[in-house]
Amino acid sequence: MHTDSYSVKCGEKLYKCGARGILKRRGNDIAVGDMVEVENEVISCVKQRKNRFIRPNVSNIDLILAVVSPEPKPDFYLLDKLYLNAVKEGVEFALVINKTDIDDSLYKSILAEYGNLGVEVLCVCAKTGYGISALKDKLISKLTVLAGQSAAGKTSIVNAMFGLELKTGAVSDKIARGKHTTTRSEIFEYENIKLIDSPGFAVIDAMVDLDELPYCYPEYASVSGECKFRGCAHINEPQCKVKELVENGILSKSRYQRYIEIYNEISKRRIIYEKN
Repeated sequence: MHTDSYSVKCGEKLYKCGARGILKRRGNDIAVGDMVEVENEVISCVKQRKNRFIRPNVSNIDLILAVVSPEPKPDFYLLDKLYLNAVKEGVEFALVINKTDIDDSLYKSILAEYGNLGVEVLCVCAKTGYGISALKDKLISKLTVLAGQSAAGKTSIVNAMFGLELKTGAVSDKIARGKHTTTRSEIFEYENIKLIDSPGFAVIDAMVDLDELPYCYPEYASVSGECKFRGCAHINEPQCKVKELVENGILSKSRYQRYIEIYNEISKRRIIYEKN
């Protein structure tokens, strides 16, 4: 998908199409993964979606596969927002740890943060091919979007799975951050696997309201009935069961601290929206 041109698959054929004026004027009204109607090589209508994400701009997703690696270091704040967006949209979420040839200790850290949530964690090495076969089995009959930081190895994983030679990036030696290599989202198809490799990004908005946020954290929602106040936000309320479990080390303190950051972020966004 480009700004003014879209690749639309019909049967086994791929067509380059434009979009009706009203769809173009609305900006991001067409997303990778959309089911559309086409008239004379022009997209005239986008059919109803089962889910939608803004960044990356994708829809009708079955699985979000977040890729992390020892280098660059995982951004857990980003991962938390990816996960809660998946929960809100009812989409399966899994984590893939790449570059296990560099350091295999990351698995314990990831498991400590997300293992008790039922999130599946897979270990692979795109360079050696380790774990790639098992990962491919995970993706069968699903439309999957690869998400995560630049240089974590999303494109390398695509290359390893599909036998491609797409351009990959490297981590900057000076700042240990990824360089962007994927410039647009596109669907790769291999047998019965459909995979979207999306542009690397370092910022993503939490697509939830304040009232929804506590329920997008399964470990909080499961004990919220024990809080003193109904609809407890788990921030400043007294006799909060979530805060009690965090203080006692039963729930992750670092994840709770990120929860507060996300809560404040959404709160500020709401204030700006109401002022405008």
